[in-house]
Amino acid sequence: MGKDRKVWVSVGFLLFLVAVLSTPAWGYEVNRWFSIYGTFTGTYQWLEKSAGVGDNEDDGSGVFDLTVSIKPWEGGEFSGRASFAKGNGLKNKSPFVLSPNADDLEDDLKNINGHKWQDHLQELWYAHTIRLQENLSFKVTGGIIDATAFIDDNSYANDELGQFVNEVFVNNPIANLPSYDIGGAVELEWDAWHLRFVSMTSKNDDGNNYAYFALQLGYKLETPLGEGNYRIYGFLTNEEFLKGDGEKKASLRGFGVSFDQQIIKDVLGAFFRAGWQDDEAFVYYDKFISFGLNVSGSTWGRKNDEIGIGYAYLDGSTNSDVAHTHALETYLKFHIFEYKAVSANFSVDFQYMNDDLRDGGKNEGYIWGIRFNMSF
Repeated sequence: MGKDRKVWVSVGFLLFLVAVLSTPAWGYEVNRWFSIYGTFTGTYQWLEKSAGVGDNEDDGSGVFDLTVSIKPWEGGEFSGRASFAKGNGLKNKSPFVLSPNADDLEDDLKNINGHKWQDHLQELWYAHTIRLQENLSFKVTGGIIDATAFIDDNSYANDELGQFVNEVFVNNPIANLPSYDIGGAVELEWDAWHLRFVSMTSKNDDGNNYAYFALQLGYKLETPLGEGNYRIYGFLTNEEFLKGDGEKKASLRGFGVSFDQQIIKDVLGAFFRAGWQDDEAFVYYDKFISFGLNVSGSTWGRKNDEIGIGYAYLDGSTNSDVAHTHALETYLKFHIFEYKAVSANFSVDFQYMNDDLRDGGKNEGYIWGIRFNMSF
């Protein structure tokens, strides 16, 4: 299948959702049940190496994300999401294990998860919510889904377009959360509690199809300081991952926590993540911790500005050539304008990365970045 044809296949899936339901009978309800969301993100980063392999590098990328949402009846929603990118930024040039840009860039959007037909198409699912009582609801989602939409969420460190850029502060990297593949999710919301279960099938780096399961329990805490969210989850796969010897297979399994808490309401917040995974199969890291702060621009009279500061430490597994990794990132986001449904912001970003290797060497460097984001 040619490149242009695969692009149109992805666009066609989204247009199909519109075409199926955009009949004259539905036209008068278009403002209530039909929505389109779009985001353009331009990023440029400069890498200054201080130790290890590689050279100083700089590169950028531009990404356009499009989401179509249709709610044809009470409790039901069809949704499709596609992404189009130009450039890979530093992803293919950085010497570090962790990516300095967590966004899905040009190469990431080709043959997603080994599916030759799935260029650019990230999500395509149907969800149905049943409200059992005023404070109790049950939701089922099925189709091409993203596990990060259900597991390991966080208010201050979960959005690579508007918060931290480095992947270690977007999701727990050792939770092995699959994205953009066939699966289903079940969610139960009861007062301040939630319980979520995700099941997906995907393809790993060894070329094997595998099954992934995750379960998360969460609690929303309201205090005089502000809102807090506390989550604990576990995950498990079947035995389709190669062991360190490269021959026998093993499963991935582990658990994690993701907390966020307002410290001063609408002014200062903090986040904390931690995780562990078994290293019977080949994995780079088996322990992980990150934490940081979020400062609202209301402190200096611009409530839509914000500052984020984060630090992460990862411990290398017994079969990895990385002993441990340190990552530090801080960003300052400026709100530019908001007009009706359109808004824009500009961020400056700094990262410090250090992979200490078991042979005594290390890859170390500094990454400066700028990011422009416009959404509607």
